[in-house]
Amino acid sequence: MFKARLVLIVIICSLSWLGAENLEWGLKYGIGTSSLQGADRDYQLRYDITQHGVTPGDLGYIVLRSNDRASGVSQAAGVYLSTMLFRKTDSIRLKSELIWQRFQYEQVFKDVTPAVSSPVLAARFSDALRGSVLSKVDYLTLPVLISFNQELAEEQKEKSYQGAFIYGGPSFSLLLKHDAKAEAGIQALDQRVRLFTQESATDGDPSSYYTYQRRNSGSDDFVKSKTDLVLGAGFALKDIFQFGIGKDEFIFDLRYTLSLNDLGDGDARNALRLNSFMFNVSCNL
Repeated sequence: MFKARLVLIVIICSLSWLGAENLEWGLKYGIGTSSLQGADRDYQLRYDITQHGVTPGDLGYIVLRSNDRASGVSQAAGVYLSTMLFRKTDSIRLKSELIWQRFQYEQVFKDVTPAVSSPVLAARFSDALRGSVLSKVDYLTLPVLISFNQELAEEQKEKSYQGAFIYGGPSFSLLLKHDAKAEAGIQALDQRVRLFTQESATDGDPSSYYTYQRRNSGSDDFVKSKTDLVLGAGFALKDIFQFGIGKDEFIFDLRYTLSLNDLGDGDARNALRLNSFMFNVSCNL
Protein backbone atom coordinates (compact mmCIF):
# COMPACT_ATOMS: atom_id res chain seq x y z
CA MET A 1 0.00 0.00 0.00
CA PHE A 2 2.74 2.48 0.92
CA LYS A 3 4.67 1.64 -2.24
CA ALA A 4 1.58 2.33 -4.37
CA ARG A 5 1.05 5.67 -2.62
CA LEU A 6 4.68 6.63 -3.17
CA VAL A 7 4.41 5.89 -6.90
CA LEU A 8 1.13 7.84 -7.10
CA ILE A 9 2.71 10.90 -5.46
CA VAL A 10 5.60 10.75 -7.94
CA ILE A 11 3.21 10.56 -10.91
CA ILE A 12 1.02 13.44 -9.68
CA CYS A 13 4.02 15.65 -8.95
CA SER A 14 5.59 14.84 -12.31
CA LEU A 15 2.41 15.64 -14.25
CA SER A 16 1.92 18.93 -12.42
CA TRP A 17 5.53 19.97 -12.95
CA LEU A 18 5.65 19.09 -16.65
CA GLY A 19 3.34 21.98 -17.46
CA ALA A 20 4.76 24.36 -14.89
CA GLU A 21 6.47 27.59 -15.82
CA ASN A 22 9.72 28.54 -14.14
CA LEU A 23 10.56 24.88 -13.60
CA GLU A 24 14.00 24.13 -12.18
CA TRP A 25 15.60 20.72 -11.88
CA GLY A 26 18.98 19.20 -11.29
CA LEU A 27 21.15 16.66 -9.52
CA LYS A 28 22.12 16.58 -5.85
CA TYR A 29 24.43 14.81 -3.45
CA GLY A 30 24.58 15.02 0.33
CA ILE A 31 26.82 13.73 3.10
CA GLY A 32 26.58 14.00 6.87
CA THR A 33 25.95 12.02 10.03
CA SER A 34 23.12 9.73 11.10
CA SER A 35 22.16 8.40 14.52
CA LEU A 36 19.71 6.03 16.11
CA GLN A 37 17.33 7.61 18.62
CA GLY A 38 14.40 6.48 20.75
CA ALA A 39 13.68 4.56 23.95
CA ASP A 40 14.95 1.28 22.46
CA ARG A 41 18.04 2.57 20.70
CA ASP A 42 20.27 0.17 22.61
CA TYR A 43 20.73 -3.21 20.95
CA GLN A 44 19.43 -6.34 22.70
CA LEU A 45 20.99 -9.67 21.83
CA ARG A 46 18.95 -12.56 23.27
CA TYR A 47 19.25 -16.33 22.95
CA ASP A 48 16.61 -18.69 24.36
CA ILE A 49 18.06 -22.15 25.11
CA THR A 50 15.78 -25.21 25.13
CA GLN A 51 16.66 -28.62 26.55
CA HIS A 52 15.41 -31.75 24.76
CA GLY A 53 15.39 -35.38 25.82
CA VAL A 54 14.38 -37.06 29.08
CA THR A 55 13.59 -33.75 30.84
CA PRO A 56 12.60 -31.32 28.08
CA GLY A 57 12.00 -27.68 28.86
CA ASP A 58 13.56 -24.22 28.86
CA LEU A 59 17.16 -24.26 30.02
CA GLY A 60 17.15 -20.48 30.17
CA TYR A 61 18.28 -17.42 28.28
CA ILE A 62 21.35 -15.32 27.51
CA VAL A 63 20.75 -11.57 27.15
CA LEU A 64 23.27 -8.90 26.22
CA ARG A 65 22.46 -5.21 25.77
CA SER A 66 24.64 -2.47 24.29
CA ASN A 67 25.73 0.35 26.58
CA ASP A 68 26.86 2.95 24.05
CA ARG A 69 26.16 4.22 20.51
CA ALA A 70 28.10 5.90 17.74
CA SER A 71 26.90 7.95 14.79
CA GLY A 72 27.69 6.90 11.24
CA VAL A 73 27.99 8.48 7.81
CA SER A 74 24.74 9.35 6.03
CA GLN A 75 24.58 9.91 2.28
CA ALA A 76 21.98 10.89 -0.30
CA ALA A 77 22.00 11.19 -4.09
CA GLY A 78 19.31 11.80 -6.69
CA VAL A 79 17.35 14.40 -8.63
CA TYR A 80 15.17 17.35 -7.63
CA LEU A 81 12.40 19.42 -9.21
CA SER A 82 11.27 22.88 -8.13
CA THR A 83 8.54 25.22 -9.36
CA MET A 84 7.27 28.67 -8.36
CA LEU A 85 4.06 28.88 -6.33
CA PHE A 86 4.04 32.56 -5.38
CA ARG A 87 6.31 35.54 -5.95
CA LYS A 88 6.21 39.08 -4.69
CA THR A 89 9.04 40.63 -2.71
CA ASP A 90 10.31 37.12 -2.10
CA SER A 91 9.00 33.80 -3.39
CA ILE A 92 7.56 30.47 -2.32
CA ARG A 93 8.49 27.35 -4.26
CA LEU A 94 7.31 23.75 -4.25
CA LYS A 95 10.23 21.36 -4.34
CA SER A 96 10.50 17.61 -4.41
CA GLU A 97 13.29 15.08 -4.74
CA LEU A 98 13.66 11.43 -5.61
CA ILE A 99 16.79 10.23 -3.82
CA TRP A 100 18.62 7.20 -2.58
CA GLN A 101 19.49 7.70 1.07
CA ARG A 102 21.75 5.68 3.35
CA PHE A 103 21.85 5.80 7.15
CA GLN A 104 24.63 4.17 9.18
CA TYR A 105 25.00 3.75 12.92
CA GLU A 106 26.84 1.61 15.46
CA GLN A 107 25.67 0.05 18.72
CA VAL A 108 28.62 -0.54 21.04
CA PHE A 109 29.20 -3.08 23.83
CA LYS A 110 31.90 -2.01 26.29
CA ASP A 111 32.77 -4.75 28.78
CA VAL A 112 29.17 -5.96 29.02
CA THR A 113 28.47 -9.14 30.99
CA PRO A 114 25.61 -11.30 29.65
CA ALA A 115 22.58 -11.84 31.88
CA VAL A 116 21.93 -15.58 32.17
CA SER A 117 19.11 -17.44 33.90
CA SER A 118 20.69 -20.76 34.93
CA PRO A 119 23.92 -22.06 36.49
CA VAL A 120 24.64 -24.19 33.41
CA LEU A 121 24.65 -21.09 31.18
CA ALA A 122 26.50 -18.99 33.76
CA ALA A 123 29.39 -21.47 33.69
CA ARG A 124 29.90 -20.85 29.96
CA PHE A 125 28.74 -17.27 29.37
CA SER A 126 29.73 -15.14 32.36
CA ASP A 127 32.71 -13.22 30.95
CA ALA A 128 32.44 -9.57 29.87
CA LEU A 129 32.39 -8.86 26.15
CA ARG A 130 33.50 -6.00 23.93
CA GLY A 131 32.31 -5.42 20.38
CA SER A 132 29.69 -3.69 18.27
CA VAL A 133 26.90 -4.10 15.75
CA LEU A 134 27.31 -2.01 12.58
CA SER A 135 24.16 -1.24 10.60
CA LYS A 136 23.43 0.21 7.16
CA VAL A 137 19.93 1.13 6.05
CA ASP A 138 19.07 2.19 2.48
CA TYR A 139 15.85 3.97 1.46
CA LEU A 140 14.21 5.35 -1.66
CA THR A 141 13.01 8.74 -0.44
CA LEU A 142 10.55 11.33 -1.72
CA PRO A 143 10.57 14.66 0.18
CA VAL A 144 7.79 17.17 -0.62
CA LEU A 145 9.03 20.57 0.53
CA ILE A 146 7.90 24.18 0.68
CA SER A 147 10.79 26.61 0.19
CA PHE A 148 10.79 30.30 1.14
CA ASN A 149 13.30 32.04 -1.14
CA GLN A 150 15.02 35.38 -1.06
CA GLU A 151 14.51 37.23 -4.37
CA LEU A 152 17.18 39.64 -5.64
CA ALA A 153 16.97 42.75 -7.77
CA GLU A 154 18.01 42.31 -11.39
CA GLU A 155 21.36 44.10 -10.90
CA GLN A 156 22.16 41.82 -7.94
CA LYS A 157 21.51 38.69 -10.00
CA GLU A 158 24.54 39.48 -12.15
CA LYS A 159 26.74 38.68 -9.17
CA SER A 160 27.65 35.21 -7.93
CA TYR A 161 25.31 35.19 -4.93
CA GLN A 162 21.78 34.19 -5.96
CA GLY A 163 19.90 34.38 -2.67
CA ALA A 164 19.18 32.32 0.44
CA PHE A 165 16.26 30.13 1.39
CA ILE A 166 14.70 28.03 4.14
CA TYR A 167 12.48 25.01 3.63
CA GLY A 168 10.53 22.27 5.34
CA GLY A 169 8.06 19.50 4.76
CA PRO A 170 7.37 15.77 5.02
CA SER A 171 9.46 13.00 3.50
CA PHE A 172 8.24 9.51 2.60
CA SER A 173 10.68 6.60 2.36
CA LEU A 174 10.54 3.00 1.19
CA LEU A 175 13.03 0.54 2.69
CA LEU A 176 15.42 -0.91 0.09
CA LYS A 177 18.00 -2.75 2.19
CA HIS A 178 18.95 -3.24 5.83
CA ASP A 179 22.21 -4.90 6.89
CA ALA A 180 23.54 -5.46 10.42
CA LYS A 181 26.98 -6.95 11.09
CA ALA A 182 28.31 -8.05 14.47
CA GLU A 183 31.96 -7.35 15.23
CA ALA A 184 34.57 -8.73 17.70
CA GLY A 185 33.14 -10.22 20.91
CA ILE A 186 29.52 -9.93 19.77
CA GLN A 187 30.20 -12.00 16.69
CA ALA A 188 32.14 -14.48 18.87
CA LEU A 189 29.20 -14.84 21.25
CA ASP A 190 26.98 -16.10 18.44
CA GLN A 191 29.60 -18.67 17.53
CA ARG A 192 29.96 -19.77 21.16
CA VAL A 193 26.20 -20.28 21.56
CA ARG A 194 26.13 -22.36 18.38
CA LEU A 195 29.10 -24.44 19.58
CA PHE A 196 27.47 -24.92 23.00
CA THR A 197 24.37 -26.48 21.47
CA GLN A 198 26.38 -28.59 19.02
CA GLU A 199 28.50 -30.00 21.83
CA SER A 200 25.38 -31.08 23.73
CA ALA A 201 24.40 -33.32 20.81
CA THR A 202 27.81 -35.02 20.66
CA ASP A 203 28.77 -35.35 24.34
CA GLY A 204 28.02 -39.05 24.59
CA ASP A 205 24.53 -38.61 26.03
CA PRO A 206 22.09 -38.63 23.07
CA SER A 207 19.14 -38.57 25.46
CA SER A 208 19.69 -34.92 26.26
CA TYR A 209 20.70 -32.05 23.99
CA TYR A 210 20.13 -28.28 23.57
CA THR A 211 18.84 -26.02 20.81
CA TYR A 212 18.70 -22.24 20.73
CA GLN A 213 16.60 -19.53 19.17
CA ARG A 214 17.72 -15.97 18.78
CA ARG A 215 15.13 -13.24 19.23
CA ASN A 216 15.49 -10.39 16.76
CA SER A 217 15.82 -6.88 18.11
CA GLY A 218 14.09 -3.99 16.37
CA SER A 219 17.48 -3.02 15.02
CA ASP A 220 17.61 -6.33 13.12
CA ASP A 221 14.31 -5.81 11.28
CA PHE A 222 12.81 -2.50 10.18
CA VAL A 223 9.30 -1.72 8.96
CA LYS A 224 9.04 -1.26 5.18
CA SER A 225 8.35 2.48 5.22
CA LYS A 226 9.00 5.58 7.28
CA THR A 227 7.88 9.20 7.42
CA ASP A 228 10.21 12.07 8.31
CA LEU A 229 10.10 15.79 8.93
CA VAL A 230 12.70 17.67 6.88
CA LEU A 231 14.00 21.14 7.82
CA GLY A 232 16.80 23.02 6.11
CA ALA A 233 18.38 26.26 4.93
CA GLY A 234 20.85 27.21 2.23
CA PHE A 235 21.92 29.57 -0.54
CA ALA A 236 22.71 29.53 -4.26
CA LEU A 237 25.81 30.66 -6.17
CA LYS A 238 26.48 30.88 -9.90
CA ASP A 239 29.59 31.16 -12.07
CA ILE A 240 31.89 29.99 -9.27
CA PHE A 241 33.38 26.81 -10.76
CA GLN A 242 33.18 27.62 -14.49
CA PHE A 243 32.42 23.97 -15.19
CA GLY A 244 29.97 24.76 -17.95
CA ILE A 245 27.50 22.30 -16.44
CA GLY A 246 23.89 23.32 -17.03
CA LYS A 247 23.36 26.86 -15.77
CA ASP A 248 26.59 26.72 -13.76
CA GLU A 249 24.46 27.37 -10.66
CA PHE A 250 25.06 25.42 -7.50
CA ILE A 251 22.88 25.22 -4.41
CA PHE A 252 24.30 24.51 -0.94
CA ASP A 253 22.17 23.65 2.06
CA LEU A 254 22.18 22.07 5.51
CA ARG A 255 19.34 19.66 6.27
CA TYR A 256 18.02 17.97 9.40
CA THR A 257 15.83 14.88 8.96
CA LEU A 258 13.73 13.84 11.95
CA SER A 259 12.05 10.44 11.93
CA LEU A 260 8.35 10.54 12.87
CA ASN A 261 7.51 6.86 13.31
CA ASP A 262 9.05 3.92 15.14
CA LEU A 263 11.11 1.77 12.81
CA GLY A 264 11.68 -1.50 14.66
CA ASP A 265 9.86 -4.63 13.52
CA GLY A 266 11.60 -7.28 15.63
CA ASP A 267 10.59 -9.35 18.64
CA ALA A 268 11.71 -6.61 21.04
CA ARG A 269 13.24 -3.12 21.29
CA ASN A 270 11.15 -1.54 18.47
CA ALA A 271 10.81 2.07 19.70
CA LEU A 272 13.70 3.53 17.71
CA ARG A 273 14.11 6.16 15.01
CA LEU A 274 16.74 7.36 12.54
CA ASN A 275 17.75 11.02 12.36
CA SER A 276 20.37 12.68 10.19
CA PHE A 277 22.16 16.00 9.69
CA MET A 278 23.44 16.48 6.15
CA PHE A 279 25.27 18.97 3.92
CA ASN A 280 23.95 18.96 0.34
CA VAL A 281 25.29 20.25 -2.98
CA SER A 282 22.91 20.53 -5.93
CA CYS A 283 23.65 21.41 -9.56
CA ASN A 284 20.87 23.32 -11.31
CA LEU A 285 20.52 21.93 -14.84
